[in-house]
Amino acid sequence: MTAPVTIVFLAGLLPILAAHLAYLLNIWAGTQLAPEFICMPYLDGCVSISRAARSGPGLHLFRALMLPSAVLLLLGWEFVREWLRGLDACTPRRAWLISILGVIGGFFLVFYATWLGTEGEWYRWLRRYGVIFYFGGTALAQLLLIWVLWPARARLAGGRLVGSITTLVVLVSLQWALGVFSAVKRLIFDDPQLIDRLENIIEWCYALPMATGFIVIAWMFRQTGFHARLHFGK
Repeated sequence: MTAPVTIVFLAGLLPILAAHLAYLLNIWAGTQLAPEFICMPYLDGCVSISRAARSGPGLHLFRALMLPSAVLLLLGWEFVREWLRGLDACTPRRAWLISILGVIGGFFLVFYATWLGTEGEWYRWLRRYGVIFYFGGTALAQLLLIWVLWPARARLAGGRLVGSITTLVVLVSLQWALGVFSAVKRLIFDDPQLIDRLENIIEWCYALPMATGFIVIAWMFRQTGFHARLHFGK
């Protein structure tokens, strides 16, 4: 695989591994999670990603995987910008905007991963807004990416990207559908415990397609034989 393919692939794979392995490691350690926090989080919502990884040996594994992932995201979005320009998929300004939003998300992931598990109001603020801007910046960047790719899907790379672009559209659409549901859930339900569980389920189900989207982008890089040198700010 080329460097861009490898970097973007790992940027998607590492967060998936970090969340799940940290959770499983803390369960295996036996002392970090109460019994009620051991479940299938995608269905039961007994624990959030942060709660599953913010203590015990799982925390160290989570940081060890997420911090490199943040660096790879910063590089990966620059590669996306170069790739879009090479395909003539959109204007340079739109490619730059997609990259900037993605870089913002990767930058705030550093804050979240670094201060996860720490105490104090300041660190809590950094974690809260770190994860908000990570999810928000990344989700907006992926949304704009499919916005420019979908109309041009038939002509890009001779039509070879239609399947991959469609897959990415499905993944991003799922994220945004979950985001809308999260915004209105308190208008539908009034049970605080149910709302907490729904928030946890949404978090797990939102993060997975977001990370998987980068694996799809890496596959599109490979389909087009993408090679690039980074030219930051150009």
